[in-house]
Amino acid sequence: MNDFQRISKDLVKSLSLQYEPVGVILYKEADPLPAEVPFPEKEFKSYCHALVAAGEGEVLLLKKEQMGCKLGTSVLGFEKNMEAYLDDGILEKYGVGLFDSEEASAETILKSSYLEKGKTRAALIAPLSHFKQNPQVLIFTANSEQVMWLLYALNYEKGGRMALPQSGGALGGCADITALPLLEGIPNITFLGLGCRMKSSVDPCDLMLGAPGNQLEMIHNHILDMAKPITMLKKQSAGA
Repeated sequence: MNDFQRISKDLVKSLSLQYEPVGVILYKEADPLPAEVPFPEKEFKSYCHALVAAGEGEVLLLKKEQMGCKLGTSVLGFEKNMEAYLDDGILEKYGVGLFDSEEASAETILKSSYLEKGKTRAALIAPLSHFKQNPQVLIFTANSEQVMWLLYALNYEKGGRMALPQSGGALGGCADITALPLLEGIPNITFLGLGCRMKSSVDPCDLMLGAPGNQLEMIHNHILDMAKPITMLKKQSAGA
């Protein structure tokens, strides 16, 4: 068992996670792709959908054509000409009734976090136990109580208020918990949006949390440090 397998096992056991933590690496044109992971033939409804599949054990190397949500591939830097996709997304979010006006929809989508356009060519999205080195981003799909413990772990040493910026009901999985940790080096959560939830089919009580990959050891250590309070709450919830 390598370190990442052990860490993943510890986190799943300590927090009673349904989904294994997921690692993400985004590859640019000049980056070599992992030779041991071929592109699959299957397609996914979105990046969020692929995150859930990876949490269930799938190891995925995906091109932009294999992720159906063009807003997501725009955020993650796959699209060279993303403006038309953003315009479509603005109209879609307004048209379905999520915003009072096109202006409010545009304010949400256009002011989100975006990686440099056209620079990403592939994404490795896989269970944490698959990795031999830190992924760029860690993603947890978890219920609110489990996310609470992860936030405690992230805040264990410094304490204080945590800034958890939200994109406002859109681009949760791609912008709030992937692009933002990559761009600013901070963790964040997302409550997900309508499209994210419909495409990923996560439980209504589930959220997602993303953190820079270099924070994995810290998260792991502090979850273990909090074994006593985690056990206290589990026992109360079980009626013991």
